[in-house]
Amino acid sequence: MYRLVILFTVTATCALIASCASPQPKPSVSLSLVRATGDTIVIQNVSVFDSEALTVSPNMDVLIQRDRIVAVLPTGDLQSTAGTKVISGEGATLVPGLIDMHGHISTTTGPTWEFGTPDPEAILRSYVYSGVTTVFDPADASDEAFERRDQVARGEIIGPRIYTTGKMLTCSDGHPRSLVSALVPAWIAWYIEPQVATAIDTEDEAISEVDALADAGADAIKIAIDRIPLDSERMTVTVATAVATHARTRGLRTVAHIGTTQDAIDAAEAGVALWVHGVYKERIPEESLAKLARYGIPMVTTSEVFDRYARALEPIVPTKLERETVSQAVLDSFYPTPDDFDLGALQGWLDLAVDTVDVRTDNVRRVHEAGITVLAGSDVQSGVFPGPSLHRELANLVKAGFTPAEAIRAATLDPARFLADNGALETGKIAAGLRADLLLVEGDPTQDIGALANIREVVLNGNVVERTPVSNAP
Repeated sequence: MYRLVILFTVTATCALIASCASPQPKPSVSLSLVRATGDTIVIQNVSVFDSEALTVSPNMDVLIQRDRIVAVLPTGDLQSTAGTKVISGEGATLVPGLIDMHGHISTTTGPTWEFGTPDPEAILRSYVYSGVTTVFDPADASDEAFERRDQVARGEIIGPRIYTTGKMLTCSDGHPRSLVSALVPAWIAWYIEPQVATAIDTEDEAISEVDALADAGADAIKIAIDRIPLDSERMTVTVATAVATHARTRGLRTVAHIGTTQDAIDAAEAGVALWVHGVYKERIPEESLAKLARYGIPMVTTSEVFDRYARALEPIVPTKLERETVSQAVLDSFYPTPDDFDLGALQGWLDLAVDTVDVRTDNVRRVHEAGITVLAGSDVQSGVFPGPSLHRELANLVKAGFTPAEAIRAATLDPARFLADNGALETGKIAAGLRADLLLVEGDPTQDIGALANIREVVLNGNVVERTPVSNAP
């Protein structure tokens, strides 16, 4: 979040003085799509993960034609198909392509103290490289958000399928506008605040802005019901209700960024369909768990982003996928922290992130045990890298008490069901008729969640993805 403020401060200032040289692009992964001759692929003799039953079936063949899964049968039962591209699945497990339910595309991931400009296409490539084939981006404030989504859908840009809310809605002094006003000089804050979020303080303003987003093509509406910094204002239940109610008349659901138990309750009473971030500021009172469960609202817990804030002053210890998708120069740039680095008004919030590490993990465990559906999301930003961060999030779910199979479902079937919104399921499981977004990994990730990072193949929309890591990767 602080990274976003710095980015807009520098970018806006440079725009105003009309003098800003573009930095050299950082190394990123490269991808190419390979369409099989005859548009037919067989993944042969593979163990297939059932995201509904949470079981693995060994010795299976999966037939793909064009962009669809056509058949899933025991090895040997498929009739020979001329022109078929055969991929060996021996020793590997096939899982549905992963879904990041809190991704960001128009953002930067370097240190907060370094200038950088977003490279959305590099971010999209990093997602796909890591097996993420669908991204829900709640709050893409860029002017290109909806067109970029459509370009990916048309095959003009290689990337995961995108769902996005466009710019988020908040109150005049609410997050993230409050963060801008706290950290940025007033002479430029007035310009930046409306760039990061749209202010609504009345029911009429809520209706008007929902209409604007719906007309622009938003897939959902996002509101902020949280206080960052800790003493900032927060959207009222009345205005939040107006947003959610009118959004439904436009065929859209509302998702809410929350921080406390009361934020979650207020958002639910307003009529939201998804809690984003979960309760991260405090331990959820025991008496509130059953109440939250009764709402039937899924929760995107995003543990990794808060853990990253808690580790903000430490060097990054990269995962396998981070070494493959992030340049060594970027990884090294996070440490040491500059002597003059000061978070100012955000320091109290950062201290809270440090103090609540164990509380957040326990909240995720208790939410899961209470029967609340948890969806996996990363919240890509400074030090939270697109693709690898979702793998970190799944490891966090296992740490919180999920079985590895349950964690995989939190990034496949359950988010796919939410995105389908009671319509026909498009992805999220391996079954005939569904889109061929698939991830082939070495070993069995239902026994070791880390196996998800040992990627043999990614299939995106029926195309085999040829993946090349950043040049410095071993």
